[in-house]
Amino acid sequence: MEILLTVTLFVSILAFFVPKKFIKEFSLAFSATFFLFTCSLLAKYDVSKDFNFVYFHEFLNDLGGSFYVGVDGLGFSMVLLTNFVVLFVSLMSWDKEYDASFYGLVFLMQFALLGVFSSMNALLFYFFWELALIPIYFIVFKWGQGDEIQKTFTRFFIMTFVGSLCILAAFILILCDAKVDSLDIKSLIPVSMNGEYTIYYSILLFIGFGVKIPIFPLHSWQADTYRKSPSEGTILLSGIMLKMGLFGLFKWFMPFQNDSPASLTLVFVILSSIGILYGAFIALRRNDLKLIAAFSSLSHVGMIATGILVMKVFGFQGAAFQMVVHGINIVGIFYMIDIIEQTTGSRQLSELGGIATKAPAFAILSFIIILGSIAVPLTNGFPGEMLLLFSIYLYNPIIGVIVGLSIIIGAAYMLRVFQLAFFGEESTAVSQMKPINSVHLYALGLICVLVLALGLFPQYLMDMTASTAQYLINLIEIKK
Repeated sequence: MEILLTVTLFVSILAFFVPKKFIKEFSLAFSATFFLFTCSLLAKYDVSKDFNFVYFHEFLNDLGGSFYVGVDGLGFSMVLLTNFVVLFVSLMSWDKEYDASFYGLVFLMQFALLGVFSSMNALLFYFFWELALIPIYFIVFKWGQGDEIQKTFTRFFIMTFVGSLCILAAFILILCDAKVDSLDIKSLIPVSMNGEYTIYYSILLFIGFGVKIPIFPLHSWQADTYRKSPSEGTILLSGIMLKMGLFGLFKWFMPFQNDSPASLTLVFVILSSIGILYGAFIALRRNDLKLIAAFSSLSHVGMIATGILVMKVFGFQGAAFQMVVHGINIVGIFYMIDIIEQTTGSRQLSELGGIATKAPAFAILSFIIILGSIAVPLTNGFPGEMLLLFSIYLYNPIIGVIVGLSIIIGAAYMLRVFQLAFFGEESTAVSQMKPINSVHLYALGLICVLVLALGLFPQYLMDMTASTAQYLINLIEIKK
């Protein structure tokens, strides 16, 4: 992991100085290289080990810090997803005129995200967590569109920064209460905090990670930020950045929840469950395709968070699987929306119709991605979502049934999108639709392959993430 981190940092710095006429090729070449290199590591990944590709170097010992990196099954799947999303940023921007600073910021964010998903020291994790906020802020602020951009992105920055401070406060709290010399994950795991401190620690981390996911009611920054960001910024935010919060729940929140009161866990579960239905109902009534996708994402990640919080092995495994699946599907959805907007000049449902007649191949690819998003059997959305629903039902049947309604609502709003945008009478905007670059069709085709492959053959990813799920269950049993 240390080699991948070092090279990514070097490339991010180099990208700022690449001439504009070569920057697209530079970005595509290195993003594809990083993705293929990570795929090659699959052959070396040992599912029998708790952590793979471990590197340790002493650093800031007096503060409990160290440069300690490595990945478990979930961490490695997030590293893969990060490099996958960055590759699609390069593909999506192929027809657009971004300068070198845009790609430099994207690679810098990639470096920070890889650090978040591989950090095994809380102080190092926090450093990368904060670093990831800087490039995405400048990406969405400089290249965003719409009214009151400064107000929208300032709210995004403030909320996520306050969330980060909550995470830092939680780590300081455990360092003081547990009286440990190191903030390495293996030093913190055996720690049992006293009851009062556990409550404070849980609330602080729930706020910190909940803002990033986001979980209701900490979601107010999300919809407008997604809508006004450039499409590349939107897929970075939705495809991988929100996974930082879910990953944080797995790695830094759940290992200490067995010491937390059951009533507090119930509050967390109820809040995340509210977000599932809230996002689904709002998406059902929106006209802007980006807003529909934004609230759909809020609903889906709410279910993932709920599956984690109920502390069941099926929930852990379903959440880990669905984190990857959501990243793939939401990138596909926003990529589809970007193609529609770039070729028709609109992303309003009321201004669309008849796309299937003008671009039948695009319609077929979009339909497959939508099927994955609504968890149709034999698509990638089905295995993880069923595990999540089952775990939530085992925790509380009433909450399980209510959450299950979101699947029906999700099918309604996504099929509504497909029907109104792709079928019916050809609208004025669609009648003037520009040809779609074959690069984008091939990119969507790759996503469709993953939608079907993970639906038909989910076991490999399940096996990779199973160690993370079982590790947490064993830890919870030991701490009882």
